[in-house]
Amino acid sequence: MLRLNKSNDTQTLAIHLDTTASMAEMPSLVLQYSQSYDLSNGNIEMFVDEKKGKYWIGTISGSQMPSPSGQYDINIYSGSFESAIWSQVDISWGAYNEIWSSAGVFLPSGDLLRTIRAWVSGSNDVAFTTYESPNELGAYTTYNG
Repeated sequence: MLRLNKSNDTQTLAIHLDTTASMAEMPSLVLQYSQSYDLSNGNIEMFVDEKKGKYWIGTISGSQMPSPSGQYDINIYSGSFESAIWSQVDISWGAYNEIWSSAGVFLPSGDLLRTIRAWVSGSNDVAFTTYESPNELGAYTTYNG
């Protein structure tokens, strides 16, 4: 289970994927989330920084995580950049604050690589901290309230 904290600016993830693809073939992943309670959904972009064995390591932005805390199903796909189309951008000219040549979004492409459960916190509930023992054989969680 992934533990994601929306209140962090960025978060580093290591996701195990059973694929033989290289970083050149798959430089980004799209984490397509669906909340278990109300089925709200969306995408999180994850740029892959390195690969160790079958672990794909990269960072995600807290601003892309869903707002309601809770449990989510996350489907992981390879990411494909889709350039913005002028007539389909719903932001006025004066309010658009991005270089047009780099405007667009990452969308899921290809086959589903993995489905994983996640717990999102940091938006509408108390923060949690986990303390691990030096030998990493035990852990306990505290809740600040």
